[in-house]
Amino acid sequence: MSKWGMEETETIETLNRIGFKGRILNIAAGDGRFNEKLLNLADEVVAVDRNESELKELEDRCPKNLKNKLFTQCMDITKKFPFEENTFDGIFCTGTLHLFNIEIIESILREIKRVLKNNGKILLDFATDISRLDGNNNPVIFEKEGSYTTGQAIELFEKNLKDFEIKIEKASFREENLQESAGYHSIVGNFLIITGESRIRTSEIEER
Repeated sequence: MSKWGMEETETIETLNRIGFKGRILNIAAGDGRFNEKLLNLADEVVAVDRNESELKELEDRCPKNLKNKLFTQCMDITKKFPFEENTFDGIFCTGTLHLFNIEIIESILREIKRVLKNNGKILLDFATDISRLDGNNNPVIFEKEGSYTTGQAIELFEKNLKDFEIKIEKASFREENLQESAGYHSIVGNFLIITGESRIRTSEIEER
């Protein structure tokens, strides 16, 4: 189990349905929640995170028979991704985007679109209406964290992923008795699962 909780059933079911394959970028991979599932689906997974210790934990947790498909890299996703355009067949990101303000989220989405191949697939999740509590049931607020309602989040993704065929599904979550390193004891809220496939860009059609 990850320090961030169990893998949500809805996300696993979505991964099975959309058919990730090829080279996958796992953004803000943390200590590896969902990473083994990605490795079983893909030819190669590039797991990135700004925390080197969590990437080390991810590597340690990786089954030996899948290690040849795993590559890790320390990077800050709020800056330009260190990858060329059209590099990945799929991009996966959970438990992270809701932490940022709108400007940073939009910047990350632009980078996702830049490094994703034409007809590449995305699976993102986005937590909304969040409530965190410490062991004494006191609210826990992350400094400078974004805070979004479900409606605000849907509007954000519909606006910034117009060049994708997207589907947005809503689910709820509750995690309790989390590790101290998570920074809180329990968390409850909703989350959106955003899936989509990139369309061929107009400029590329004109070049043909």
